[in-house]
Amino acid sequence: MRTLLVAVPGLILAGIGLTHPHHLDASTAQWWRDMHVILAVVFPLLGAAQWVLLDGSPRYVRYPARAATFGYVVFYGALDALAGIGGGAMTLANGGRTSADAPLFKIGNQLGTVGAWCFFAASLAIAVCALIDHRLKALPGAVFLMLGSYLFLSSHIYWPKGVVACTCLAIGMAAISYASASGRSATEDSTRT
Repeated sequence: MRTLLVAVPGLILAGIGLTHPHHLDASTAQWWRDMHVILAVVFPLLGAAQWVLLDGSPRYVRYPARAATFGYVVFYGALDALAGIGGGAMTLANGGRTSADAPLFKIGNQLGTVGAWCFFAASLAIAVCALIDHRLKALPGAVFLMLGSYLFLSSHIYWPKGVVACTCLAIGMAAISYASASGRSATEDSTRT
């Protein structure tokens, strides 16, 4: 069940990314705003998945990595609220003119960059711990997680790169969770015999 749960946020983001407009204008402003209201709920779930995957890591890794996850949720959430919800709302209020949105996008993108790097740092901690604990079993998950995290740095969830990033995140998180669960059950089996 945990494996499915950690994959769901990335899959939802990939699905929504298929509908993400590439430009904000009068024709896209309504969906832009409404979509980012939905995303305000989903983006933090991606951080929650990281939080869960850090459960078995050593404390000296878990605490800083969870601080990075918290940074992702806060700073990436600010991007979503400012450039997503605020930008869409301002474009609607200004009859489709986007010139007034520039300050929102500037600060939103700056905060979002911090959030994306926080996400990358937490993903790196998850991947390294999984590789140390589960070796080759964790390799596919670590590769997908790091590829998705790298693409996420610059792609948001825009098609095509962002959708690929979110799909990779879902696969990577699920694969690491699966490797971790199968590693735990193998350890439990060996202690019983």
